[in-house]
Amino acid sequence: FMIRFSKAGNRPLNWNVLTIDSHAPERYRNQLAAMDRCAEEGAKVVALTMPVIVGMNMSFLTYCALNMMPDWGPILGLPLEERMDRLRDPETRRFMEDRAASPDAGVFARLTGWDTYVIGDTFSDENDGLTGRRVGDIAAERGQAAFDTLLDIVLADDLRTVLWPGATDADPESWELRRQAWDHPSVMLGGSDAGAHLDRMQGANYTTRFIADCLRGRKLTSVERAVQMMTQVPAELFGLRDRGVIREGAHADLVLFDPDVVDSELLTMVDDLPGGTSRLYAGSVGVRSVWVSGVETVHDGRPTGSLPGAIIRSGADTDTVTAG
Repeated sequence: FMIRFSKAGNRPLNWNVLTIDSHAPERYRNQLAAMDRCAEEGAKVVALTMPVIVGMNMSFLTYCALNMMPDWGPILGLPLEERMDRLRDPETRRFMEDRAASPDAGVFARLTGWDTYVIGDTFSDENDGLTGRRVGDIAAERGQAAFDTLLDIVLADDLRTVLWPGATDADPESWELRRQAWDHPSVMLGGSDAGAHLDRMQGANYTTRFIADCLRGRKLTSVERAVQMMTQVPAELFGLRDRGVIREGAHADLVLFDPDVVDSELLTMVDDLPGGTSRLYAGSVGVRSVWVSGVETVHDGRPTGSLPGAIIRSGADTDTVTAG
């Protein structure tokens, strides 16, 4: 389908998102093989992949990725009191744990590291002092299995507890596979759900986090290559004319950062959406200035008030093919 669509429309396609896990390397390799097939057939299809582990919160109260675990949906979709009764039941707990550990979990298997979950906001006296602690550490103190401890904590809060899963795919082997994938011609850094999970996951800060990792963390690639993958590569894919590069005649869209401290702030919840609803937010660290078309728009982390940007027009500001 992707091959036909790309060739018939004479347009590049991107799909979202390529996850890479050393515990299931065949899935990622099969997906790259599909990209190779597209290229062989003359289609331009690119997989988006994130160069950081995206932070996301979970809850047993409201719908989230946990509902996508095999056979968890009917349990977590029950009315609150009935749902809590089921979660207290030892047989239900073993069933849920077994199903989450099965091959049917697919990409959601990365959420099964119950001991690595970090407790966020809590809402009961029973859970006082647990915020910021790992479930594995609490379970060891209680002499329980991690999954049982996790459920006991959320039940004490009437399922309102905010949970921050630890990633099971943050091992060195997974990071080496990611490094290799970044050099694949049909892989591009990035990821987007068009803002569908504003209160669940926050990947928008991947740029400064990735640069920090390249400078002071794993150092899987050079900072020059990292910047090029996040600027020139997407600009060329989307046909943005004279953007994503620094050269005479190109738009002076520039970011000045301090390599000693550039990073992202920790994720926090802010209530600034219409209706007082919440979203995840993380400010940048070490970004000194931002210029748009040569005009400084941010100085030492604060907006200057200048708004020199303009709407990009297809055909006028982009190199693309004529539709129709």
